Amino acid sequence: MKIAAQKQPFVCFNRKSLESILPHRGPALNKIDGVFYRADGFVAVKGMKVVHETDPDLEGHFPGVPTYPGYAQDEFVCLVAAALIPIAFEDLKKEPRVVQKNVRYKKGVVPGDTLIADVRLQDRRSNFFIFSAEIKNAQNEIIAEYDKIVGVVPRTDRTAI
Repeated sequence: MKIAAQKQPFVCFNRKSLESILPHRGPALNKIDGVFYRADGFVAVKGMKVVHETDPDLEGHFPGVPTYPGYAQDEFVCLVAAALIPIAFEDLKKEPRVVQKNVRYKKGVVPGDTLIADVRLQDRRSNFFIFSAEIKNAQNEIIAEYDKIVGVVPRTDRTAI
């Protein structure tokens, strides 16, 4: 694996600066507030999301007892994983895409919760990446565990992968 040589001890991206490394725009980026990458030889990244009462993903989930849905948590952790690819690998700077698999939800998420995703690269095969991850809240309680997250960077020649 060719890992980018970082001049800084860490790199931090807010939602706006994530636009420079992710193809997502608009409401898709509202599922993530930022990522933090520590350039210490480990291929891992932390992501953060604060769930606000006005978050559109809470609409209808559930009246009187708002609960941040699992699909929104999945999209959050997948965005964090997608961000790791262009941050850590200088040869892959275009259009990372991630699809999650194998998740176990452990605890509910409500407005006011801060989600922290720890995403780790487990394996890379060509333009495919396998990650594992867990989401915790600010009290360090596990919200969700991901055994397998699959990511891909499309080939630039647009041929089949």
